Amino acid sequence: MRNVEGEPALILRRTEYGESDLIVSLYCRSLGKLSALARNARKSRKRFGAALGVFTLSEVALQAKEKSELWTLVSAEPVRSYELLASELATMAQAAYGTELVRELTPTEHPEPELFDLLAGLFESLTRDGASVGRLRVFEMRLLHTLGLAPVFDACSDCQTRELAEGAILDPSRGGVLCRSCAPNARGYGVRSLDLETINYLADAQRCEQLRDGDLLEGRSCAIDARQAMLSLLYWHVGKPLKSVDFIAKLSNKS
Repeated sequence: MRNVEGEPALILRRTEYGESDLIVSLYCRSLGKLSALARNARKSRKRFGAALGVFTLSEVALQAKEKSELWTLVSAEPVRSYELLASELATMAQAAYGTELVRELTPTEHPEPELFDLLAGLFESLTRDGASVGRLRVFEMRLLHTLGLAPVFDACSDCQTRELAEGAILDPSRGGVLCRSCAPNARGYGVRSLDLETINYLADAQRCEQLRDGDLLEGRSCAIDARQAMLSLLYWHVGKPLKSVDFIAKLSNKS
């Protein structure tokens, strides 16, 4: 039996289990993504309190049993609550989107401290400065880079030419953009045309090292096309629709 104490963890999701328990999906800084059983978490608020709230950074104690992927959550203490993100629709939507991407793209118990810091940094940025399209594009790029899934935007993924001015397309299955000559080879889900302005936008986002660097991307006319291109890439890797994106779309249609 393995015991872990004092582990920083971000709450990714909570699922009701039985009459009084919760199964909590966590992203731990030194353990990676894992699921833990929080016994009596719904029956007694005193045991875990606000430590299991969505958009919360907590310090947890965990216990693992042999031959079981489900950990036991022994205790949890809140360190930083980002509950104010839920007070505005735009910040809540971007925080939920970032959380879902981390939950769906990361393998179980494969620690990436940089990824933990990236998601926590997104929460901090949204809390301090509000929603930002440019910073969200940088978040997506840094996430894919950390997971070894970085797309190619500065050259053709097939022939490596940098001549992308006309007829270029995005092919998620080939990991990035294809030039006009290689475009006929494109296959599969998410293939879409890209103009040079959008390609340059995505390449600039990829070169950003900090979320705040995304402020330089704000106001560009190709932002919507860049968003759709990133969603095509991310859907390819996730393998299914993202609930947070569907939620945002429904809200946008109502407004």
